[in-house]
Amino acid sequence: MASKKVTLLAVLVMVVGSSAFAQLGGVLDYQDSTKIKSKKLPQFNEWKSNSKSNFFPPVPRAMGQLSLNAGLVLLDGDCPTNPGFNVGVSYRKALGYVVSLRAGFNYAQARGLDYRRNGNLGNSQALQVYRLPNPVNPSVVGPGWYVHSFQSTLLTPSLDLIFNLNNIMFHRKSSKFAFYGLVGYTPTIYRTKLDALAGARPYGFNTLNDAFFERPRKEIRSDLKDFFDGDYETFANVNDRSPNFNNSGNDRFQIRHSINVGLGTEFRIARRMSLGFELKQIFTRDDYIDGWFLNNGGLTPDKDNLLFSNLFINFNL
Repeated sequence: MASKKVTLLAVLVMVVGSSAFAQLGGVLDYQDSTKIKSKKLPQFNEWKSNSKSNFFPPVPRAMGQLSLNAGLVLLDGDCPTNPGFNVGVSYRKALGYVVSLRAGFNYAQARGLDYRRNGNLGNSQALQVYRLPNPVNPSVVGPGWYVHSFQSTLLTPSLDLIFNLNNIMFHRKSSKFAFYGLVGYTPTIYRTKLDALAGARPYGFNTLNDAFFERPRKEIRSDLKDFFDGDYETFANVNDRSPNFNNSGNDRFQIRHSINVGLGTEFRIARRMSLGFELKQIFTRDDYIDGWFLNNGGLTPDKDNLLFSNLFINFNL
Protein backbone atom coordinates (compact mmCIF):
# COMPACT_ATOMS: atom_id res chain seq x y z
CA MET A 1 0.00 0.00 0.00
CA ALA A 2 2.75 2.43 1.03
CA SER A 3 4.80 1.73 -2.12
CA LYS A 4 1.81 2.46 -4.33
CA LYS A 5 1.31 5.82 -2.63
CA VAL A 6 4.98 6.72 -3.14
CA THR A 7 4.69 5.79 -6.83
CA LEU A 8 1.56 7.92 -7.20
CA LEU A 9 3.31 10.87 -5.60
CA ALA A 10 6.30 10.47 -7.91
CA VAL A 11 4.05 10.39 -10.98
CA LEU A 12 2.31 13.57 -9.83
CA VAL A 13 5.65 15.31 -9.37
CA MET A 14 6.73 14.41 -12.91
CA VAL A 15 3.41 15.44 -14.45
CA VAL A 16 3.03 18.77 -12.73
CA GLY A 17 6.76 19.38 -12.85
CA SER A 18 6.55 19.55 -16.63
CA SER A 19 4.46 22.70 -16.24
CA ALA A 20 6.81 24.31 -13.73
CA PHE A 21 8.68 26.15 -16.49
CA ALA A 22 5.55 28.11 -17.34
CA GLN A 23 4.69 31.26 -15.39
CA LEU A 24 1.99 31.53 -12.79
CA GLY A 25 -1.54 31.37 -14.16
CA GLY A 26 -3.59 34.31 -12.93
CA VAL A 27 -0.65 36.46 -11.75
CA LEU A 28 -1.43 40.17 -11.63
CA ASP A 29 0.16 42.44 -14.27
CA TYR A 30 2.89 44.28 -12.38
CA GLN A 31 2.91 47.09 -14.97
CA ASP A 32 -0.76 47.91 -14.38
CA SER A 33 -0.87 51.00 -12.15
CA THR A 34 -4.56 50.43 -11.36
CA LYS A 35 -3.51 47.49 -9.17
CA ILE A 36 -1.19 49.66 -7.05
CA LYS A 37 -2.27 51.49 -3.90
CA SER A 38 -2.11 55.27 -4.27
CA LYS A 39 0.47 55.70 -1.50
CA LYS A 40 2.81 53.32 -3.35
CA LEU A 41 2.50 54.96 -6.78
CA PRO A 42 5.78 56.95 -6.39
CA GLN A 43 7.66 53.69 -5.75
CA PHE A 44 5.88 52.11 -8.71
CA ASN A 45 6.78 54.99 -11.04
CA GLU A 46 10.44 54.84 -9.98
CA TRP A 47 10.56 51.12 -10.67
CA LYS A 48 8.85 51.49 -14.04
CA SER A 49 11.24 54.24 -15.09
CA ASN A 50 14.19 51.94 -14.21
CA SER A 51 15.32 54.11 -11.32
CA LYS A 52 18.24 52.56 -9.43
CA SER A 53 16.60 53.43 -6.13
CA ASN A 54 13.95 50.75 -6.62
CA PHE A 55 14.86 47.35 -8.05
CA PHE A 56 11.44 45.80 -7.35
CA PRO A 57 7.92 47.13 -7.80
CA PRO A 58 5.55 47.50 -4.87
CA VAL A 59 3.40 44.45 -4.28
CA PRO A 60 0.11 44.99 -6.14
CA ARG A 61 -3.29 44.40 -4.68
CA ALA A 62 -3.90 40.67 -4.77
CA MET A 63 -7.21 38.98 -5.52
CA GLY A 64 -8.60 36.51 -3.07
CA GLN A 65 -9.39 33.04 -4.37
CA LEU A 66 -12.47 31.08 -3.30
CA SER A 67 -12.27 27.35 -4.11
CA LEU A 68 -14.55 24.34 -4.06
CA ASN A 69 -12.96 20.90 -4.09
CA ALA A 70 -13.91 17.24 -4.26
CA GLY A 71 -11.90 14.06 -4.55
CA LEU A 72 -10.72 10.86 -2.92
CA VAL A 73 -9.23 10.03 0.46
CA LEU A 74 -7.15 7.02 1.52
CA LEU A 75 -6.32 6.11 5.11
CA ASP A 76 -2.81 4.72 5.34
CA GLY A 77 -3.12 2.54 8.44
CA ASP A 78 -3.07 -1.08 9.52
CA CYS A 79 -6.18 -2.11 7.58
CA PRO A 80 -6.32 -2.09 3.75
CA THR A 81 -8.63 0.74 2.65
CA ASN A 82 -10.94 1.53 -0.23
CA PRO A 83 -10.90 5.04 -1.73
CA GLY A 84 -13.37 7.22 0.15
CA PHE A 85 -14.83 10.59 -0.83
CA ASN A 86 -13.88 14.11 0.22
CA VAL A 87 -15.50 17.54 -0.32
CA GLY A 88 -14.42 20.96 0.87
CA VAL A 89 -14.19 24.72 0.54
CA SER A 90 -11.23 27.07 0.98
CA TYR A 91 -10.14 30.71 0.67
CA ARG A 92 -6.65 31.80 -0.38
CA LYS A 93 -4.95 35.21 -0.08
CA ALA A 94 -1.54 36.24 -1.39
CA LEU A 95 1.10 37.44 1.10
CA GLY A 96 3.65 38.41 -1.54
CA TYR A 97 5.15 37.35 -4.85
CA VAL A 98 5.57 33.69 -3.91
CA VAL A 99 3.75 32.88 -0.66
CA SER A 100 0.02 32.79 -0.03
CA LEU A 101 -2.13 31.70 2.90
CA ARG A 102 -5.11 29.37 2.52
CA ALA A 103 -7.77 28.42 5.07
CA GLY A 104 -10.01 25.46 4.27
CA PHE A 105 -12.44 22.90 5.63
CA ASN A 106 -13.02 19.36 4.33
CA TYR A 107 -15.45 16.56 5.09
CA ALA A 108 -14.46 12.99 4.22
CA GLN A 109 -15.34 9.35 4.79
CA ALA A 110 -12.83 6.53 4.63
CA ARG A 111 -13.55 2.79 4.74
CA GLY A 112 -11.39 -0.27 5.07
CA LEU A 113 -11.77 -4.04 4.85
CA ASP A 114 -9.07 -6.60 5.63
CA TYR A 115 -8.48 -9.89 3.80
CA ARG A 116 -6.84 -11.76 6.72
CA ARG A 117 -7.80 -13.37 10.01
CA ASN A 118 -7.14 -10.98 12.88
CA GLY A 119 -6.52 -12.38 16.36
CA ASN A 120 -6.26 -8.97 18.05
CA LEU A 121 -9.65 -9.14 19.77
CA GLY A 122 -8.58 -6.39 22.16
CA ASN A 123 -9.19 -3.82 19.40
CA SER A 124 -12.80 -3.55 20.67
CA GLN A 125 -14.83 -4.91 23.57
CA ALA A 126 -17.48 -6.03 21.06
CA LEU A 127 -14.98 -8.47 19.55
CA GLN A 128 -14.78 -10.55 22.74
CA VAL A 129 -17.65 -12.70 21.46
CA TYR A 130 -15.21 -14.22 18.98
CA ARG A 131 -12.92 -15.67 21.62
CA LEU A 132 -12.63 -19.46 21.69
CA PRO A 133 -15.09 -21.26 24.02
CA ASN A 134 -13.63 -21.94 27.45
CA PRO A 135 -14.85 -23.69 30.64
CA VAL A 136 -14.85 -20.46 32.64
CA ASN A 137 -17.35 -18.74 30.34
CA PRO A 138 -19.06 -21.25 28.01
CA SER A 139 -21.30 -18.53 26.54
CA VAL A 140 -18.28 -16.95 24.86
CA VAL A 141 -18.10 -18.48 21.39
CA GLY A 142 -16.08 -17.87 18.28
CA PRO A 143 -13.15 -18.99 16.17
CA GLY A 144 -10.61 -16.92 18.12
CA TRP A 145 -10.29 -14.30 15.37
CA TYR A 146 -12.27 -11.82 13.29
CA VAL A 147 -11.92 -9.82 10.04
CA HIS A 148 -11.44 -6.08 10.46
CA SER A 149 -13.93 -3.71 8.76
CA PHE A 150 -14.24 0.00 9.61
CA GLN A 151 -15.65 3.36 8.54
CA SER A 152 -14.14 6.68 9.66
CA THR A 153 -15.82 10.09 9.37
CA LEU A 154 -13.24 12.88 9.06
CA LEU A 155 -13.44 16.65 9.52
CA THR A 156 -10.22 18.42 8.53
CA PRO A 157 -10.00 22.21 8.89
CA SER A 158 -6.61 23.41 7.66
CA LEU A 159 -4.33 26.44 7.43
CA ASP A 160 -1.73 26.12 4.64
CA LEU A 161 1.22 28.16 3.44
CA ILE A 162 1.36 27.83 -0.35
CA PHE A 163 4.61 28.44 -2.24
CA ASN A 164 4.02 29.21 -5.91
CA LEU A 165 7.08 27.87 -7.70
CA ASN A 166 6.28 29.48 -11.04
CA ASN A 167 6.44 32.97 -9.57
CA ILE A 168 10.10 32.59 -8.60
CA MET A 169 10.65 34.19 -12.06
CA PHE A 170 9.40 37.64 -11.02
CA HIS A 171 7.47 39.99 -13.30
CA ARG A 172 7.22 37.69 -16.29
CA LYS A 173 3.91 37.54 -18.13
CA SER A 174 1.65 34.81 -16.83
CA SER A 175 0.58 31.68 -18.63
CA LYS A 176 -2.27 29.27 -18.03
CA PHE A 177 -0.36 26.91 -15.74
CA ALA A 178 0.83 27.15 -12.15
CA PHE A 179 2.71 24.71 -9.93
CA TYR A 180 2.93 24.96 -6.14
CA GLY A 181 3.92 23.20 -2.95
CA LEU A 182 2.33 23.59 0.46
CA VAL A 183 2.84 22.91 4.15
CA GLY A 184 0.31 23.47 6.88
CA TYR A 185 -1.50 22.62 10.10
CA THR A 186 -4.61 20.41 10.17
CA PRO A 187 -6.59 19.52 13.30
CA THR A 188 -7.81 16.04 12.31
CA ILE A 189 -11.25 15.43 13.80
CA TYR A 190 -12.58 11.90 13.41
CA ARG A 191 -15.00 9.26 14.63
CA THR A 192 -14.58 5.60 13.69
CA LYS A 193 -17.01 2.68 13.74
CA LEU A 194 -16.50 -1.05 13.20
CA ASP A 195 -18.73 -3.58 11.46
CA ALA A 196 -18.24 -6.05 14.29
CA LEU A 197 -21.67 -7.68 14.59
CA ALA A 198 -24.46 -8.90 12.34
CA GLY A 199 -27.18 -6.87 14.00
CA ALA A 200 -27.06 -8.02 17.63
CA ARG A 201 -25.49 -11.39 16.82
CA PRO A 202 -21.87 -12.38 16.08
CA TYR A 203 -20.81 -13.03 12.51
CA GLY A 204 -20.26 -16.67 11.54
CA PHE A 205 -16.53 -16.28 10.94
CA ASN A 206 -16.06 -19.99 11.68
CA THR A 207 -17.77 -20.71 8.34
CA LEU A 208 -14.81 -19.11 6.53
CA ASN A 209 -12.34 -21.95 6.17
CA ASP A 210 -8.65 -22.08 5.19
CA ALA A 211 -9.49 -22.39 1.49
CA PHE A 212 -11.41 -19.09 1.68
CA PHE A 213 -8.31 -17.17 2.82
CA GLU A 214 -5.87 -18.94 0.48
CA ARG A 215 -7.26 -17.15 -2.59
CA PRO A 216 -6.07 -13.81 -4.05
CA ARG A 217 -6.83 -10.92 -1.71
CA LYS A 218 -9.04 -9.20 -4.31
CA GLU A 219 -11.37 -12.22 -4.40
CA ILE A 220 -11.38 -12.50 -0.60
CA ARG A 221 -12.35 -8.86 -0.10
CA SER A 222 -15.00 -9.08 -2.81
CA ASP A 223 -16.68 -12.01 -1.06
CA LEU A 224 -16.31 -10.39 2.37
CA LYS A 225 -18.28 -7.37 1.15
CA ASP A 226 -21.23 -9.72 0.68
CA PHE A 227 -20.49 -11.48 3.99
CA PHE A 228 -20.72 -8.27 6.07
CA ASP A 229 -24.03 -6.40 6.40
CA GLY A 230 -22.36 -2.99 5.93
CA ASP A 231 -23.82 -1.60 9.17
CA TYR A 232 -21.01 -0.01 11.18
CA GLU A 233 -22.67 -0.34 14.56
CA THR A 234 -19.74 -0.45 17.00
CA PHE A 235 -17.77 2.63 18.04
CA ALA A 236 -14.04 1.93 17.82
CA ASN A 237 -11.77 2.37 20.84
CA VAL A 238 -9.96 5.71 21.11
CA ASN A 239 -6.75 6.84 22.76
CA ASP A 240 -8.05 8.60 25.88
CA ARG A 241 -4.58 9.98 26.58
CA SER A 242 -4.70 12.15 23.46
CA PRO A 243 -6.64 15.46 23.21
CA ASN A 244 -10.32 15.22 22.41
CA PHE A 245 -13.54 17.10 23.03
CA ASN A 246 -14.55 17.26 26.72
CA ASN A 247 -12.59 14.06 27.48
CA SER A 248 -15.22 12.26 25.46
CA GLY A 249 -15.56 8.51 24.95
CA ASN A 250 -15.62 6.20 21.96
CA ASP A 251 -18.89 7.60 20.62
CA ARG A 252 -17.62 11.18 20.29
CA PHE A 253 -15.43 12.89 17.73
CA GLN A 254 -11.71 12.93 18.55
CA ILE A 255 -9.28 15.72 17.65
CA ARG A 256 -5.60 15.27 16.85
CA HIS A 257 -3.04 17.98 16.04
CA SER A 258 -1.57 17.16 12.62
CA ILE A 259 0.71 18.63 9.98
CA ASN A 260 0.39 18.25 6.23
CA VAL A 261 2.43 18.65 3.05
CA GLY A 262 1.34 18.63 -0.57
CA LEU A 263 1.82 19.46 -4.23
CA GLY A 264 -0.60 20.94 -6.73
CA THR A 265 -1.08 22.40 -10.16
CA GLU A 266 -3.54 24.97 -11.52
CA PHE A 267 -4.87 25.63 -15.01
CA ARG A 268 -6.58 28.93 -15.86
CA ILE A 269 -9.74 28.53 -17.96
CA ALA A 270 -11.08 32.11 -17.77
CA ARG A 271 -10.01 35.55 -16.55
CA ARG A 272 -11.17 34.84 -13.00
CA MET A 273 -11.60 31.08 -12.98
CA SER A 274 -9.21 28.14 -12.90
CA LEU A 275 -9.13 24.40 -12.34
CA GLY A 276 -6.64 22.64 -10.11
CA PHE A 277 -5.43 19.25 -8.92
CA GLU A 278 -3.78 18.71 -5.55
CA LEU A 279 -2.28 15.82 -3.62
CA LYS A 280 -1.97 16.30 0.15
CA GLN A 281 -0.77 13.99 2.93
CA ILE A 282 -1.76 14.54 6.58
CA PHE A 283 0.42 13.09 9.34
CA THR A 284 -1.94 12.47 12.28
CA ARG A 285 0.36 10.81 14.87
CA ASP A 286 -2.66 8.67 15.87
CA ASP A 287 -2.85 4.88 15.51
CA TYR A 288 -6.56 4.54 16.34
CA ILE A 289 -8.18 6.12 13.29
CA ASP A 290 -8.82 2.81 11.51
CA GLY A 291 -9.91 1.15 14.77
CA TRP A 292 -6.89 -1.21 14.69
CA PHE A 293 -4.19 -0.37 17.20
CA LEU A 294 -3.18 -3.79 18.63
CA ASN A 295 -0.98 -6.29 16.83
CA ASN A 296 0.90 -9.38 18.05
CA GLY A 297 0.21 -8.58 21.68
CA GLY A 298 1.38 -4.95 21.47
CA LEU A 299 0.63 -1.60 19.87
CA THR A 300 1.10 -1.37 16.12
CA PRO A 301 4.32 0.52 15.35
CA ASP A 302 3.09 2.95 12.68
CA LYS A 303 0.63 5.82 12.96
CA ASP A 304 -2.35 6.27 10.63
CA ASN A 305 -1.98 8.97 7.97
CA LEU A 306 -4.38 10.43 5.39
CA LEU A 307 -3.83 10.94 1.68
CA PHE A 308 -6.16 13.35 -0.15
CA SER A 309 -6.40 13.85 -3.92
CA ASN A 310 -8.65 16.74 -4.91
CA LEU A 311 -9.93 18.52 -7.98
CA PHE A 312 -10.45 22.26 -7.43
CA ILE A 313 -12.55 24.89 -9.14
CA ASN A 314 -11.19 28.32 -8.21
CA PHE A 315 -12.84 31.75 -8.43
CA ASN A 316 -10.72 34.91 -8.18
CA LEU A 317 -12.77 37.52 -6.32
